[in-house]
Amino acid sequence: MRLQDGDDEELELIQPEDFLPHNPIPSDAQRLGFDRWSGAEIAFAASLRPDKRSHRAVAITLLVVFMTPAIITVLSLLR
Repeated sequence: MRLQDGDDEELELIQPEDFLPHNPIPSDAQRLGFDRWSGAEIAFAASLRPDKRSHRAVAITLLVVFMTPAIITVLSLLR
């Protein structure tokens, strides 16, 4: 948005969005709840190859690590 000054100079108004960092995450990923921290984990998991045993072990470890808090929460709610 530009305003005209009395001296016929154009003044540019600064918007609050001008001070926010650029968000590299697409809007559809944001609607799914992804942020800059979960993006790296998803990229890492997507790069694992199922034909390698070590990659399978890493995938199983990640699954256990991320599912354990959810399972504990569900069990505590069921008590």
